Amino acid sequence: MELNSLPARPVFSPEGERIGYVKCAYICKNLGKLSSLCCVDEEENEFFLPAQSVSFEEEGVFAGAARERSPKGVPSPVGKAVFNRAGGYLGRCCGFDADSGVLTAEKKGARCVFPAACLKLGDAVIVSENKKSARSGENAIRVTKTAEKSPQNIGSDLLGKQLKKDVEGVAEKGDTVTAATLKLARRNNKLLELAANTLTE
Repeated sequence: MELNSLPARPVFSPEGERIGYVKCAYICKNLGKLSSLCCVDEEENEFFLPAQSVSFEEEGVFAGAARERSPKGVPSPVGKAVFNRAGGYLGRCCGFDADSGVLTAEKKGARCVFPAACLKLGDAVIVSENKKSARSGENAIRVTKTAEKSPQNIGSDLLGKQLKKDVEGVAEKGDTVTAATLKLARRNNKLLELAANTLTE
């Protein structure tokens, strides 16, 4: 499950009634799988769904009856800055596959892929080596050019959608996302927040 595909996806009840949208995801502390979803209802109240009680369909996320009082696990690393142990900037996390535990960071059009065994999550993502990953070669970094989506095109799927909440310094509730909105969101590192607060009809 690619966590970057979850924010702003609609959430439906078991009967098919829309009850909100996904704000963000939480993963298990060992980074091995999706743990919880933080969702927002039509009154802007947050609610939490355990991952094992939801199903992911093309239309959106279908919730089971189970709810959580608070999310379990750690917040998704998507959107966070990625550094090595020496403090060198490696890019920004643009994707995390919760099934394989692989994080993808992007910097100047190039993508680096890191396995969960090398990651420490906090306010930022720290990539560090450990003996296990060093022996197995898992700490090797694979770099690919992102020809299919240049930094200027990232977020283009949000064009024409309407904001459900203000995104400070970028746009206000009710505004329609334009090319200028996306440019401003990229400049202020608020593209993920913009996506999370966009209505998906």
